[in-house]
Amino acid sequence: MAQILGCHLVGSVPLPDTEAVFRQCLAALPGRLKRIPDGETGVRHMFTTWQAEVFNAYPPMKTRWVNDGVVNGPIQSDEFTPEQIDEGIKAIESTTLETGYDKAAIESYAVFKKLRDEGVIPKGVRLQVCIPTPANTIFPFVQKAFQARIEPIYEAALLRAMRNLQDAIPHEDLAIQIDIAGDTAFWEATNPNTVAKDNGLEWFKHWWEGDVKTYQINYIVRLISAVDEDVEVGLHNCYGDIDHRHWHEPASLAVVVEREIMVRKAAPRKINWTHMPVPKSAVERPEVGLDKYLAPLNELRPLLERDGTELYLGVVHEHKPELTKQMIDAVEKVSPGLKFGVGTECGGGRMTWGPFEDALKISADVSSPVL
Repeated sequence: MAQILGCHLVGSVPLPDTEAVFRQCLAALPGRLKRIPDGETGVRHMFTTWQAEVFNAYPPMKTRWVNDGVVNGPIQSDEFTPEQIDEGIKAIESTTLETGYDKAAIESYAVFKKLRDEGVIPKGVRLQVCIPTPANTIFPFVQKAFQARIEPIYEAALLRAMRNLQDAIPHEDLAIQIDIAGDTAFWEATNPNTVAKDNGLEWFKHWWEGDVKTYQINYIVRLISAVDEDVEVGLHNCYGDIDHRHWHEPASLAVVVEREIMVRKAAPRKINWTHMPVPKSAVERPEVGLDKYLAPLNELRPLLERDGTELYLGVVHEHKPELTKQMIDAVEKVSPGLKFGVGTECGGGRMTWGPFEDALKISADVSSPVL
């Protein structure tokens, strides 16, 4: 089996608070984490759902779910007059939009520093702060009629939060991860054959004019550009939804790799790490298979090696150690000698601790320390 260099925690962890996350994850993965997230505990445990409250200044613009408040379901698109849209935007602009990502990060850093002083967190480990692209809040939580005009307002708020947390946390202790999730659906949906095979993609209607890929690259690069040169930055690519399921089963990593290559061409700075999912469905669907699913990595490999970017593959599946080993062997077969670390496909906030703890054990068993 290939030598696995370290582990990656995607973001959310099913524990009650930040200190518990730091203590238990570091104990489970000794010497294997270069960065550690705060676990996105409490109200943040379901990815961006807590961001819906950001738009309380004009409640009518907030999403109404068809299935009686079920977040992971069809969205009711209401009709609004131009006057109502203007009214809503004015209400939002009359307040200072606060995403809360900076406040959460600064609070978590205080815990991080305390535990490092106690020797719990090794020196050299960075606090990983996860920031979603605007699409991951705007698409699910803002009525379609408002999305185009809200996007620049919300993006500006995210950028302010990124500036604030970088001003408050020493750069040598900080890493920022850009979470790219629902964005991938917009990209996948540019292929009509893909949409025809999976009606779930029909939910993902972008609000902008022009080329989907170019637009998406531009906003991802704007977030990357907001990270100071001496702060690490990484990417998390995801096919998971708010209910910890896939909205689409990808045929391969082709879309993720295509986007990453385009991002790298446009980004003004180094990307320190990238995380990509390897779903169980790649094995379960004979027409896909691991070799075909993983093959696009060979297109990205020269850029990873040129830039010294760490690759983490989401091959760890709780209670399935043999599947994890099968996936690792497949990576070695498809791209011999490729250096990579491991992680789960997605964050663990919607899991219970037992399965997540098992995923940590598998991660430790198949990997080598990096510190």
